[in-house]
Amino acid sequence: MNNSPELLLSTKRNNITDCEYFGSIYLADKNGTYKCIGKNSDNIFFMRSLAKPLQASIIADYNIINDYNLSEKEIAIFCASHSGSEKHVKIIKNLAKRLKIKNSDFILKPDEPLDKRKFKGKKTKFQNNCSGKHLMMLAMSKYLGYNLKDYTSFNHPIQKLIYNKQTELSGYKSMHKTKDGCSTPLWGLSAKNIIKAYFTFLNEKKYKKIINSILNNPDIYGGHNRLDSDIIKISKKKLFAKVGAGGFVLIYNFKEEKMLLIKLTQNNNQIRKLITIYILNKLNWIKNEFEQFEYNQQNEITAKYCYEFKI
Repeated sequence: MNNSPELLLSTKRNNITDCEYFGSIYLADKNGTYKCIGKNSDNIFFMRSLAKPLQASIIADYNIINDYNLSEKEIAIFCASHSGSEKHVKIIKNLAKRLKIKNSDFILKPDEPLDKRKFKGKKTKFQNNCSGKHLMMLAMSKYLGYNLKDYTSFNHPIQKLIYNKQTELSGYKSMHKTKDGCSTPLWGLSAKNIIKAYFTFLNEKKYKKIINSILNNPDIYGGHNRLDSDIIKISKKKLFAKVGAGGFVLIYNFKEEKMLLIKLTQNNNQIRKLITIYILNKLNWIKNEFEQFEYNQQNEITAKYCYEFKI
């Protein structure tokens, strides 16, 4: 391993190389990373939306689920990078109304939904794929009596709770910080610490209600054409999955107690899907559930995997 991203996949048109895609792959058991392709597992990354279930795990430290009578779908939307479909908007809108959280409280730009099948051309905050996370932060702030006006500030108490939770789960006190595209704080973690944080989250009893809410509602957690939703469904809840911008995907096999983390250098969802499904087939975690080749209108594009992934 040379500590650089590795060529994972190339595409050809008419037998001529068209595009090349690079990244890193980590396979780990509960004792740590034991297979790594590309960057060393100590390299720091910002998790982007991969952080959402870990951020939402703060609700397990309080009685908010019972006190606010939160449904599984509402808990799942807290962890979601949802596609902004009508069902997602309805859940967020109804819960915000019930908790007396106003549209103007959301420090979030209106956006188009990722699922455009019924999109009518008007951008809204609730269609934004991060609106469930923002609702979680607002709901927790309201529950704990915090100010709602600056909840995306690094110094806001809700963000301090999230930082402390990330430190607790990962075992690493990060000094690396930035803001995600939706304006919420992020603290950098190495691949090794991301894996450790998720191992802790997925195996501690106190988070079981959150995890079951995700597994039982994959279409709320993601939605139409979302890779993490599809993986949960086709595995019949034997695999947990979460995607994140920047080429992230994390998958956990409950039976084998193994975790797969993929970080691409390019933010290309279709390529991420092809690489992920290829590896899941190699691991025998799924069996040929998705196509291995993509086509455009004029030329056949052949995907070639450029690395050996020996188990």
